[in-house]
Amino acid sequence: MDLKERFIANAITIMSVKLNNENLADLRNVLTSLFDEYDLVPHKELPTDEIVDNTNILKHFLAVKKIAGLSPNTLKLYMYHINKFLDYTQRNVYEINTNHIRKYLAQLGMNNRSNSYVDDARRILNSFFTFCENEEYVQKNPCKKIDRIKQHKEMELPYSDTEVELLREACITSREKALVNFLFSTGCRRDEVRKIKVSEINLTDRSALIHGKGGKSRMVYFSAKCELCIREYLDSRKASENSDYLFCSDKKPYGQLTNGGLARIVKQIGERANVSNVHLHRFRKWFGTYMVNRGVPIQDLKEMMGHSKLDTTNNYYVYANMDRIKTNHKNNAA
Repeated sequence: MDLKERFIANAITIMSVKLNNENLADLRNVLTSLFDEYDLVPHKELPTDEIVDNTNILKHFLAVKKIAGLSPNTLKLYMYHINKFLDYTQRNVYEINTNHIRKYLAQLGMNNRSNSYVDDARRILNSFFTFCENEEYVQKNPCKKIDRIKQHKEMELPYSDTEVELLREACITSREKALVNFLFSTGCRRDEVRKIKVSEINLTDRSALIHGKGGKSRMVYFSAKCELCIREYLDSRKASENSDYLFCSDKKPYGQLTNGGLARIVKQIGERANVSNVHLHRFRKWFGTYMVNRGVPIQDLKEMMGHSKLDTTNNYYVYANMDRIKTNHKNNAA
């Protein structure tokens, strides 16, 4: 890393605790543009050797990921896995080789961690060491040789039509009715639902501005039934009517719902409806499958759900085709 790159990296790392993703990106662009016209020379009276330790490298990595638009929860997950690995190895980043990483992942497996957990650790370490290679903290990414860890995934089916109606009927409060109908009508992710502000809802054309993964925004649309439920819910909000968030807490200061709070609401609805395994992502699966059954083209569904890859959207076509496969087999089996 030359002096200019080092200066910009240090500035970004220091300011990452005070600036948001957009401001950090602007800072990087401004500094890069300014330094095009100058040469940096190290001060003769100051030491010129860069202090490169694990802590500073990790801070730099997280700052870059923050600029890239990763959510605070994702950044915490990255920091947790990387710190856990570095504590295990007790080595500097530039001393770590492939065998150190393999032994660590094997240790996680022996500690009864699931394949999914171990592969998450591998994926995050690969991202970290790819960054280290690009920034010249290490010569080569030691994680690059380690293959993806295979996982056995149970196919979780979306809600049945009967379960959808049971969940709707089990809603008691206007907030529950608005939330459940919004989830069924839009297929939004958990964090997307939590972030929606009242100002981002347009009841006239039944649309909402959603802030999705990676800082990407999109418009989603909801049904007339959902619109009526949202109107009823907003009209019922008295003490919390000044909250910025659409689905806010029902307790002072009426702020944004937590992940746990949102999960508890749908879990309680599921218990009243006597529907098993009720959680937020199953609403999303139902939405995707429902749209496929209605003939929505895969490219349109990709945009509706905010997927970055078409392969992810393809999974919903698998769910939707299962009933069709079952029927064809019954009708044609020998």
